[in-house]
Amino acid sequence: MEYYIGIDSGGTKTEFILADAEGSVISRAVDSGCNPLDIGADPAREIILRNVRQLDAAAPGPICSIYAGIAGANHVDMHLETLLAQELGGAVVRVEDDRRIVVSSTLGHADGCGMICGTGSSLSIIIGSEPIRQVGGLGYLIDTGGSGYELGQAGLKEACRYLDGRGEYTVLADLITKALGKKPWDSLANIYAGGRSYIASFAHTVFEGMEMGDAVCRRIVEESAYKLSELTFAAEKYFPDEFPVVMSGGIFRAYPKYVQLVCAKASPKARMILAVVPPVYGALVEAMWQNGRTADAAVQRNFMGSIQRLESRVN
Repeated sequence: MEYYIGIDSGGTKTEFILADAEGSVISRAVDSGCNPLDIGADPAREIILRNVRQLDAAAPGPICSIYAGIAGANHVDMHLETLLAQELGGAVVRVEDDRRIVVSSTLGHADGCGMICGTGSSLSIIIGSEPIRQVGGLGYLIDTGGSGYELGQAGLKEACRYLDGRGEYTVLADLITKALGKKPWDSLANIYAGGRSYIASFAHTVFEGMEMGDAVCRRIVEESAYKLSELTFAAEKYFPDEFPVVMSGGIFRAYPKYVQLVCAKASPKARMILAVVPPVYGALVEAMWQNGRTADAAVQRNFMGSIQRLESRVN
């Protein structure tokens, strides 16, 4: 039996799976995010190598192929392919950013786009099984329009503006104060220490406020949805006709109304598809592909059934 490792790493978490050639997940691990732009190349390498060693030890036989989709990996050379090849002997190894696996998880190797909305956001254009363009996704200091980070940051900003007398009333002042246990300015040390993923965790207050009828929250969500929809218009020129856009990420999974807003504002040529399998399945698809195997419907069924069983044991 052949054994594969798939890795999906974003801004908040990194997911690792060990699976056999039929798609059944034997072992799974979840660690913190390892975007090297956020935490540096050395800590990112350590997270990957530590968990891969654990999965390798749990494998009933040698690992034949490993694929890692790591946010930010296209901007920082972590030398991971060399290190993983040394760890795993004769395994086929490929390390890329996380653009490809969102599309692979749902469309296989068909042309299309992958829209990520979690801690960060971006849209990747895949043609001929190769990522040819990324729209947005330049990091939280430059461009993460519509992301969990931007939603959380906007919520914190509007709460502070109201509390210090500059902004209009918003229920965010109460929701964020409750979430923090104190006023935002008394929590600055924790907010700055928590960084991007911690700020993104306040996105839920914006959606909660919108459900309560808060005008400020509604405006934040509408503006954020528009920024994500812009990505689809930028992709139009790469496709002669209608094109699929796979929507993936924690914010999309958690807030269906946000998905609806983004879809309503998207390009009329974009066929929006909410992913039903996690991006780490796309990493398995790629690990199998580079070893000469195609992941069919049976592989996906086995993957989903086995990973749900593993998750239920943990919960």
